[in-house]
Order: sequence, then C-alpha cells, then structure tokens
Amino acid sequence: MRLATLAGEYWQNIRQFTPAARSALVIFGALGVAYGVFTTLFTVYLLAIGFDERFIGVLTAVGTLSGALASLPAGIIYDRYGPRLVLLLGLTMTALGVAVECLLTQASLLLIGGALAAVGVSLLLIAQAPLLAAVSSEQERTHLYSAAAALGILASVIGNAYAGFLPDVLVRWQEDAALRYRLTLLTGCLPAIAAFWFVPRLKLSAGVGERPRIRVRECLDHSAVRRLIFTGVLLAAGGGLVLPFLNVFFVSEYGVGSREVAVVRTVGIVATAAGALAAPLLATRFGLVLGIVIGRASSAPWLLAAGLAPTWWLAAAAYALRTFCVYCSDPLHTDYSMRIVPASLRATVNSLTFLSWNVSLAAAGWAGGQVASVWGYPSLFSWGTALTLVAAVTFWLVFRSYSMPSFSTASDSR
Repeated sequence: MRLATLAGEYWQNIRQFTPAARSALVIFGALGVAYGVFTTLFTVYLLAIGFDERFIGVLTAVGTLSGALASLPAGIIYDRYGPRLVLLLGLTMTALGVAVECLLTQASLLLIGGALAAVGVSLLLIAQAPLLAAVSSEQERTHLYSAAAALGILASVIGNAYAGFLPDVLVRWQEDAALRYRLTLLTGCLPAIAAFWFVPRLKLSAGVGERPRIRVRECLDHSAVRRLIFTGVLLAAGGGLVLPFLNVFFVSEYGVGSREVAVVRTVGIVATAAGALAAPLLATRFGLVLGIVIGRASSAPWLLAAGLAPTWWLAAAAYALRTFCVYCSDPLHTDYSMRIVPASLRATVNSLTFLSWNVSLAAAGWAGGQVASVWGYPSLFSWGTALTLVAAVTFWLVFRSYSMPSFSTASDSR
C-alpha cells in the first residue's frame, strides 16, 4: 500500500511538468537513443575500417580534451544568450562531427570530427541542468531531474539494443561489416534530428533584454560555487579510480568473456535507472543534502564488496547495488547545485563543476591504472571505497549548515 501511494505521488508530480519540461525531456530522450547507438558501436566500426586500439585511445583523448575545454565557454554562452542558442549550436556541431566520423575514413579527419562532436556534446550536457531548472518549479524539480536521468538511461538502452540488432539483420544483404556498422550508426542517430524541431518551440519564460556579461570570477566569488567545485572533485575521484577498469577487472580476475561483461553492463544500466527513479523518495525522506550523503556513503561498502567477491556474479550484484546507491544521489546533487546559485549563473556554474569533475576523473583514471598495475585490484577497490567515504563525509561537513538561498527563476530563460 505504501509503495502504491508513493508511485501515485510520483506520477502526480510527473503530470504537473510544464509543456517546456516535457519538450526538454523529448529532446534529451532522443539524444539518449543516438548516444546509446554511437557509444556501443563506434569503436567496433573503427576496428572494422582498419584502425587499432592505439588510434582509438588518441581519438578518445582528443574528444575528452575538446569537450572539457568547451565546457566553460558553453556555460558562459548559455548564461549570456539563453538555452536555445546553446542547444542549437550543440546539436549542429554534434551532427557535423558524427557525420564526419561515420562517412570519412582518414585519421586526421576522424580526429577533427571527434573533436567537433565532443564540443557539441559538451554544449548539450552543460545546457541540460540549467534548462531543466528553468522550466520547472521547486516543487517538481527533483522529480524532473530524476525523470530526465532515468529517461536518458532507458533511451540509451534502446540505442544499445538497436546497435546490437541491426548489423545482424543487415548481414543478409551486406557482408561488409564496416558498411553495416556505418549504416547502423547513421540510422541510429536519426532520432536526434527531432531535437532540431523541438528546440525552437520550447516555451520559455521571457527574458527582458540581454543579460550582462558573465565572468568566471563572479561565479567563483560565490561561496556555494567554490564548495561545489571542491566537493565535486572528491565525489568524482572514488568512482573515477575504479570504473575505467571495471571490464578489465572482470575479465582478468574471473576469466569471463564478452557475454558476462555484457550482463554486468546491462545490470548496471538497470540499477542506474532504478536509482534515478528512487532519488525523489530519498530527497523526500531525508532532504537534498543528507540524501546525497546517504546515497554516496551507502555505495562504498558495495564497491568494496565488488572488488573482493569470490565469483563474478557476486561481484556483478555488488556493482549493481553500488550503482543504484550512486544514482539515488546524482539527481539530488544536480538539483541542489542548481538551487544554491543565482539563476543567471547556473550554466556557467554547471560548466565549472563539469570541468572540475572531468579533471578529477582524468587524474583518478591515471592513478587507478598505476594502483591496479602495481598493487592489484583489491587495493584499487579499497582506495576507491575510501575516497567515496571521504567524499561523502566532506560533502556533509561542507553543506550541512549551508543555508539554501532563494533565487528568482523569472529570468531563467529566454
């Protein structure tokens, strides 16, 4: 009975989403399908057209660096000119980059296409959180972030399934694997074109005149922003130390094959969606700050259990529980970070936190490789667990007594 009541309350909040919020969900859902197709198949396509892991690593590094460098200008442009321009720029650059990556086969052009697509994706990611804040009231915002996270995950699952299904179907007519992969990538990204139709039709509250120029120093003058950056670096480090090596861990420690790794990935996706949907319940029961802390802290023992489990399926179950706990807190963190800064600075703040998280992830990934190669995976998971607990405790100490200001959302968007 209690579960039915909670589900009814959840559905009631979803029904109260504004038309603009629903349009935003459609936009990010369509992009999620394309993301699922591309991330599942593109590296396999690169192998099929003759490139090796070394080039894939270079392409990944170029994309990561390009996206990180674009994050700060993306936030400033959003806060200066509003979400429509950022979304349209992001969609256009992503579409051009993906077209180059799928239609051309020269290494230099693939690197250019990868950089272009990464910049576009960065623009879209930076716009998401402040846009959802702009099209929602405080009462429905936590549910909107939760729904957006779950929808993005489920959409990527659809993309994953499409990327795995269509090449096998096309083999009846086309034996060339590269051509089958290319056709799958191009058709799988078609749903994202719908976003071009929805963006100009977003019903946003009217802004009066142009906003003043946003300066990074102005953002950093806010105590909340400095706290978010500091705690964000710690929150990213625990998972960033371990997760890049998760597939390798299962293969090397348990001797499993691609089928078992796919099972682990699928279970993780299901846990991610479940955690995102459960996030509002955690916020209702404990509040945003304590909900974030509980979600992160409760993930730590499951991370350690995954690294010490005697069998691969126990490790997979522990990893799924760790993922569920983390994603119970992630939408709450996004919601909280948008509430405690002025509406006029949200996108720039989001870009600063995005940049700091990516720097932390990059550093943690490098450190994780060193730990795994020198001391082994038990030490790696132990360090990841310790960092996760330190991050949760630090977040509580930093924000437990921080009074949440009240900022007007009247000029959130234009």
